[in-house]
Amino acid sequence: MKQKIVSSLIIVYLSCRALPVKAEAVLEKIERTGVLNVAIREDAAPFGYLDSNNNLQGYCLDFFVLLEKQLIKRLERNSLSIKLLKSTANNRFSLVENNIVDLECGPNTIRDGISDGTSFSTAFFVTGTQLLVEKNNRNRLNLEGKLQDIKIGVIKDTTTEEFIVDNYPSAIIQKFSGIRARSRGVQAVSQGKIDAMVSDGILLRAEAQKQELLATQYPLIPKTPLTCDRYGMIIKGKDSQWLDFVNSVVYSSETVKLSQVWLGQLFDYNFKDSTDCSKFGKKIK
Repeated sequence: MKQKIVSSLIIVYLSCRALPVKAEAVLEKIERTGVLNVAIREDAAPFGYLDSNNNLQGYCLDFFVLLEKQLIKRLERNSLSIKLLKSTANNRFSLVENNIVDLECGPNTIRDGISDGTSFSTAFFVTGTQLLVEKNNRNRLNLEGKLQDIKIGVIKDTTTEEFIVDNYPSAIIQKFSGIRARSRGVQAVSQGKIDAMVSDGILLRAEAQKQELLATQYPLIPKTPLTCDRYGMIIKGKDSQWLDFVNSVVYSSETVKLSQVWLGQLFDYNFKDSTDCSKFGKKIK
C-alpha cells in the first residue's frame, strides 16, 4: 500500500476528554481561529491506520491536506493549522456532534437515524459486506446456503454482525472487539482458527495487505458484495455552507486522483461509479 507523507501540516493530538464546544458555523469558526479540527481512525486501513513504524497513514490524512488547501483559498488566509484527533468507531459521531472536531474522515456508512447533530458528506467510496477466506476453504462456503458449522469472525456490535446473524444463523460466530478487532480476525483466518472474517471488502483487503497476505491466497467472496455501503465524511448537521464546501472538495479533481492512489491499489476504483450500487446484491433470508 502506498504511503503518503504529510507535509506543511501542524498536527496536534487533542485529549479524548475534551469538553463540547459551543456551536458556531464551521467556516466562520475556522476563519476566526485559523484552526481546522479533524479526526481520523487508526484501525481502518486504507483510510487511517498505523504503519509498521507506528506512524499514522491513510487516505484521510491526505484528504485533510487537500481540505486545508481549499480552505486557505476560500477564506483568503496565508495558512491554517490542523488539530488532529484519533477517533474510534464508538466516538466518531459524538466528536462532531459535540463540536470537538469539524469533520471525521473514515469508513462511515451513510445511513439515517445516527444523530440529529451530525450529517454526512456526499459519498466518496462504495464498498460492501464480503468474507476473507483462505483459498482452499473457498468451496466450503456456500453463501446461498446456511453456512452451518462454518466459523465466521465478525466485529462485535456492528451492522455486519447483525447481517450475519440474520442471514446465517447456523454459522458459528466468533466476535472480535477493540481497536484491533479486524486485525485479529484477519490473523485468525491466516492461522486457520476461523473459516472466514467478514467486514467491508475494502477494509478486509487493506488489512490483509498489511499482514502481507496475498490476494490470490486469501480472496474475498463473493465477488459482488452482499450489501452496499457508501462512505461519507461525518460533519455537523444543519450547516449547509460547510456541507457544500466539503462536498466541493470531495468532488475536486485532486481528490479523485488521491482516491485512485489509495483505493485504486486495492480495488478497480472508478470515482464515477463510487456511489453506484446497481451491481451489488443483498442476501435474501
